[in-house]
Amino acid sequence: MAGLGLEPGRLDLHLMPVTTDCEDDRRLLSSDEQARALRFRRVADRVLFIQAHGLLRRVLSRHAAVAPSEWQFAAGPWGKPALCPQRHPTLQDLRFNLSHCAGQVAVAVAWAREVGVDIERVDALRQPGELVPSVLGPLEQQGWQQVGPDLRAQQHFLMTRWTLKEAVLKALGIGLTQVAPHQLEVLRTEDGTGWQIRPCAGHAAALQDWSRHGWLHSGLAGETHRWALACDRRSGEAVSWRLIHHQGVLAGCGEDLSVGQGGVHGLGGVVEGRAR
Repeated sequence: MAGLGLEPGRLDLHLMPVTTDCEDDRRLLSSDEQARALRFRRVADRVLFIQAHGLLRRVLSRHAAVAPSEWQFAAGPWGKPALCPQRHPTLQDLRFNLSHCAGQVAVAVAWAREVGVDIERVDALRQPGELVPSVLGPLEQQGWQQVGPDLRAQQHFLMTRWTLKEAVLKALGIGLTQVAPHQLEVLRTEDGTGWQIRPCAGHAAALQDWSRHGWLHSGLAGETHRWALACDRRSGEAVSWRLIHHQGVLAGCGEDLSVGQGGVHGLGGVVEGRAR
């Protein structure tokens, strides 16, 4: 049985700006998570961690009859978080991924398919040209040559590809410690409407499979952040997705979100899409 509000072919991506008030979220965290939060020396980093993990717990509780504070997690072989199989044996198909950076949190959820998400500040790349050899593959570097000298254009070009690569590798559960960014290229599809990956020769069979069947999408959160979403799928399968913007914590705990069809409404909103 799919999670509440989730179908096998659909993804939900939740985006939320970080605020300074994290006490409600802190109460939801496990003792281990609270201890991890206290290890951050900078208050801003501590608040970001608490709000990110609080949002994850609240989002998961929208899809199962489990209180936000009751979720327990386990780690895969390369550290990718998942629901604890002993604590949540009937919810193992509820998949999720979390990303956060200064100012924003992103949570992706799906049913019975692996999902990865990344979000970054575009201006975090102060000197993007210096990163080109370590981030971009040969075909991507050809595209870089067409960008020109405008710093903002360079930042968007590089960050779009960085976040898409992160999302793919997080969906696969391997991360950038196993595959260097320049060893995985992200290229436009032939019709120019989507993205596809091109792994370098000799890399994992999972990457080769993704080059044929994986689904990728990228977008902006306001003017400052770039996000990317990735999931696996069967050949030819259409993927439907919702982009859900939050201005605060989730429903039942002060959520400022209105749900609509195909657009953004009120202080929060939902954008829906479908792609092959």
